[in-house]
Amino acid sequence: MLSLPLPKSYKRAFPFKLATTSYIYPDQIIPNVTLLAPFIDEIELVLFESEAQDNLLSETEIDALIKLSLHQDVSFSVHLPIDIFLGDKSEEIRSKGTSIVNRMIERTLPLNPSVYILHFDLRNKDGQEETDVETWHRRIIRSVKVMEYGIEPNRISIETLGYPFEWIEDIVRRFGFSICLDIGHILINEQDLRVYLEKYLHNTSIIHLHGFQNGIDHLGIDQLPDWDLKLILSHLRDYKGIVCIEVFSVDDLKRSLITLEEKW
Repeated sequence: MLSLPLPKSYKRAFPFKLATTSYIYPDQIIPNVTLLAPFIDEIELVLFESEAQDNLLSETEIDALIKLSLHQDVSFSVHLPIDIFLGDKSEEIRSKGTSIVNRMIERTLPLNPSVYILHFDLRNKDGQEETDVETWHRRIIRSVKVMEYGIEPNRISIETLGYPFEWIEDIVRRFGFSICLDIGHILINEQDLRVYLEKYLHNTSIIHLHGFQNGIDHLGIDQLPDWDLKLILSHLRDYKGIVCIEVFSVDDLKRSLITLEEKW
């Protein structure tokens, strides 16, 4: 088994819970968690593809994750599939999406995840962005109303995507959800990071922290401009939620952790 080339453990090194994804190594979730758990406070289980045969964790995998959580003092968050479209014009597609959310949450509840990250995608199943935002907004509400997630609403964390978050902030407030503040998405879409931090951080349960270059997202945070990183860290001094370095390779994770420690 490969060993993670990190200089040390980063458990409880910051006022927030430090996390990364369950796809740092090109392997399944259990090997990734096994390798990462000694170094990180929390691991985001990335269940991106609802159609994948191995995406719905088996009972054996759930049991293994529970044991790892107890033995390695590591907690979990769950990123729900991104191929669901709760605002789609098709009621069948919306219904399928809510069923997937309900099933994923039910299956992973034994892990007691800190949060479940959910997308309100502006696109439809064919990848086209909705132009009638008001009607899309109403369909999102209808989808949320029929979700039977069975957990505290603030454990559902709605991620900032490419559109202005103000389009759905009333839905978040109405249903008591929390926010997943994705720094990379905010910056790559040229949104005002300072405004997002000042306006939404108080209701943010998890932050996705990653860099980008030349339109490529989910790179190490060493790829963030110094002024942006300084702004982010100044807001994290008193933050008690989760900061997930949302990258998908050992090299990006290692460089991110080194950068975070140096800049902190």
